[in-house]
Amino acid sequence: MPDDGSTAVSGTDVGGTRSSVADVGSFAAPTPEALLRAVHDAATDLASVRDRGVILQALVRRTRALLGADMAYLSLNDLAAGETWIHVTDGVRTRAYAEIRMPLGTGILGAVAAGGTSVHTDDYLADRDLNHLTHIDDVVAGEGVRAISGEPLRVDGHLVGALLVAHRTPVVMPPEGLAALRLLALQAAVALEQTRRAAEIAELRALADGTRHEAGRRAREAADAAALLALDARLLAAVETGGGCRAVLAELAAELGAPVALLDAQGEVRAASAALPDTGDLTGGACLVERDRGRLVTPATGERVGPVLARGALAVGLALQVEHELAEAADRSASTLLDDLLGDHLDDGPDGDRAARREVAEARALSHGVDLRAPATSLVVLVPAAERQRGVAALRPLVARGGLVSVHAGHVCLLCPTGGRASDGALADRAVEALATSGVPALVGSAAAAGRGAGPLQRAHAEAAQAARAAQVLGWRRGHADRARLGLAGLLLGGHDEQVVDALVEQQLGPALAYDAAHGTCLVETATAVLEEGSRTAAAARLFVHVNTVRQRAERLTELLGEGWDVPPRSLDVHAALRLHVLRTAVAGQ
Repeated sequence: MPDDGSTAVSGTDVGGTRSSVADVGSFAAPTPEALLRAVHDAATDLASVRDRGVILQALVRRTRALLGADMAYLSLNDLAAGETWIHVTDGVRTRAYAEIRMPLGTGILGAVAAGGTSVHTDDYLADRDLNHLTHIDDVVAGEGVRAISGEPLRVDGHLVGALLVAHRTPVVMPPEGLAALRLLALQAAVALEQTRRAAEIAELRALADGTRHEAGRRAREAADAAALLALDARLLAAVETGGGCRAVLAELAAELGAPVALLDAQGEVRAASAALPDTGDLTGGACLVERDRGRLVTPATGERVGPVLARGALAVGLALQVEHELAEAADRSASTLLDDLLGDHLDDGPDGDRAARREVAEARALSHGVDLRAPATSLVVLVPAAERQRGVAALRPLVARGGLVSVHAGHVCLLCPTGGRASDGALADRAVEALATSGVPALVGSAAAAGRGAGPLQRAHAEAAQAARAAQVLGWRRGHADRARLGLAGLLLGGHDEQVVDALVEQQLGPALAYDAAHGTCLVETATAVLEEGSRTAAAARLFVHVNTVRQRAERLTELLGEGWDVPPRSLDVHAALRLHVLRTAVAGQ
């Protein structure tokens, strides 16, 4: 176990990792909150500590603690020698292990540093899928290492090393641990890039100080390089302090004295420092940010545009990666909380345990702006599996001031505090509009929750899911469904399929529907009016026809549907079929 007292918790293996031991333990699965704290601490170090060696040591120590590992270490690649060597360690006991130089492509360390992908083994020495070296195996055995997991370090698209954690007992790596290791490896790559840029500055300054020949030209080169390196520092600071892509674009715009924009793969403006002219007419430089992620553009011209945008491309790429990882962590937090609130395990176990779990869940919900003591709305959004994450992104602005949205139980779930039942439909309609604007085909079911605790939320979620499913059975493909709009149909159809509706309607109304279709008559409409108005006279007034016309149509309905279609108990079945028919025909208007 790690020296800092943290403990490994049970978990499941990650897809693509090697496992040679059954029923093993797990590296720690850090909570999204713990991961965000670690990222914030690393960013603070990058912005405030000058000694990058200290930064790397702190990051390695933080990685070990976060994942509950016995040790953690960082390696750097020596491409000339074809090796990767351990540069910083925490928790390593033997000098031989701390001084390992591994040929690229061998073992876990060499495989991660050369292959560019994350690699995990539950038990290194027993893993025959790895490329073993005898003298390295002896060092590993002497350290007592069993499980190892590693993530590559990339700087400007190049592999420069690896960040690894290890355990002295066989353990697996849970998905949350793998995500944390990946994000901390990104932080380490940023620190290494700053180290390289600082070395460039020192070298250029030494060159400028020690050279007298071609002093003017070299001084200008040194000045230009120093200016670019100063820009690098500002760009990385914009990334590290959480400003994101827009902060990086603002720094580039200030440097060039002109607006700068990030275009996506389709050429649309994804983010910009200020308003731009038509991007198709830009005469300035363009620089690729990342494959399929777009390019930087600006109307500025001159020799410096290319180098400045090249520097900016690296910083924007890092900002996008950090934003992506943090968004994933936030999504995992919302998904875990929704699973807890809408699951059944909060009511399992002794009374004391249930109360403690409910208290923790309520506190976590409140941190997302959801007070379980106040009215709330539950939305269940049925979307194709491939569109679920786009659906989450489209709905996220609706919970910007409080609420949860995530994929849950095979659908997109949104939970949002409301001012009462009157606003439930408005929220669902806004969700439908947001999804349509994003091009996501979706069907939204909604329900209100009132009362304290998770119980009302669970019931509201079940009602919303039933409404969405019932509308789907009726043939709806988009729009908003709730108990008020569906009535009894919402209760009857939530667990069935479209064939049930077809069978009910055909059984009760088939002959009348066929007659109307063949003769252009209005028998089905007349039957609805008679049953809903309660008399033929009232039905005639509703249909704006003479009462004798209604009587004649009713006689024809009796011939087609049989005696008693308009009196209980048979009228209940016919009326239900008419209601389903009306709801189903609403699909034609979507």
